[in-house]
Amino acid sequence: MVNEDLNDYMFNFIVDICDNIGPRESGTQAEILAGDKIEEEMKSFCDKTYQEEYVSSPTAFLGGVRYGAFLVLVSIIFYWLSLLIDLNIIIISNIWSIIFLVLGILLILITVSYFILEVMRYHESFDFLFPKKKSKNIIGEINPTDQVKNTIIFSAHHDSAYEFNLFYYLKRFGQITINIGYLGVVIVFIMLILKFILNLFSIFLIEFFFVMGIVFICLTPIVFAYMFFHSYNSVLGAFDNLSGVAVVLGIGKFFAENKSNNDVFPKNTKIFLISFAGEEAGLRGAKRFVKEHYEQLKNDETYVINMDSVADLNNIHFLDKEILIGAKHSPEIYSALKKVSDELDIETSIAALPFGATDAAVFSKNGLKATTISGLNLVEELAPFYHTREDTPDVIDKKALGKVVDICVNYFKQIDNIQ
Repeated sequence: MVNEDLNDYMFNFIVDICDNIGPRESGTQAEILAGDKIEEEMKSFCDKTYQEEYVSSPTAFLGGVRYGAFLVLVSIIFYWLSLLIDLNIIIISNIWSIIFLVLGILLILITVSYFILEVMRYHESFDFLFPKKKSKNIIGEINPTDQVKNTIIFSAHHDSAYEFNLFYYLKRFGQITINIGYLGVVIVFIMLILKFILNLFSIFLIEFFFVMGIVFICLTPIVFAYMFFHSYNSVLGAFDNLSGVAVVLGIGKFFAENKSNNDVFPKNTKIFLISFAGEEAGLRGAKRFVKEHYEQLKNDETYVINMDSVADLNNIHFLDKEILIGAKHSPEIYSALKKVSDELDIETSIAALPFGATDAAVFSKNGLKATTISGLNLVEELAPFYHTREDTPDVIDKKALGKVVDICVNYFKQIDNIQ
């Protein structure tokens, strides 16, 4: 169904944004400019377009990682100060051994709370510590020819990520380093608590805790690596996620080009095309949208198909869940999408996202029907361009964009025929 001209349109849009706007950190003027350009494109095929401004603290999502790593490092120092007192190398009152352990526990507790609440579960618990910035979601509406019976949202996000230094320099080992770091923090936390409890009862186990102290020293390079986990330079984000925005625009352009075709153009389904801001800052844009429109979304029995990172014909996945954030997507949608792709003879799979999150998670966690079409394969391999400077238009196969549009349009036909 999708022709070469539409594939070219989508790919050229990606190139245009990369060449003329560049990286788009959440909450910056570049993000705003990209949104303006997207709305300009939407105006050519939508009945109505508008922008919804919101305020958030986008740097809170990852901005505390280096501070958390520093607190872990200080906690290890407190652990060793306590151990040196037990060894009588530092000759002061034993009460200081307890005090140093308490301080270490408190610092680790702050770090663990930040990572769990802010980074892993995407809550905005620490946002008050970071500056407020304005962003804008971009929305276009396409009205059906007859009475509205259904509503569908095709969405993506137009901000781009900070470069992940660990991924760029260490490649796949960078992901392993992250996992070792998480495990290391847990072990340090447990050892601090265990040593504190035993010290209260004058049980010292000096040899054991000395060995663990050596282990913690061995972990310090990874702690230092976390302090430089990401840069404050955003990447071009052609793959993640101008590709998704291009698909959303391609869907809108497809319907505009088939407005006179009664077999294609919407009859009973209203279409929303949305490009969210702030996804890379912890899904801020999608959160604000769902909060603002929740009752309408619920009452309209809305279907949400989100696009995130499409580049390769051999890597098209329909997400059934996003493990880290705890989102379970609608089997009604992802199963139907898989069936449609099979009928079109397009190779796809139903898969889980093991870490990170997409905008669809916000909808699903609020009881709305949603899924994400993604080209990310974070289980078997880590694409070298994921959150690195290599995320350029060169990595994108424009035919993959067209295939995703084909899947979405054919799925839409099913929704539009629901009575």
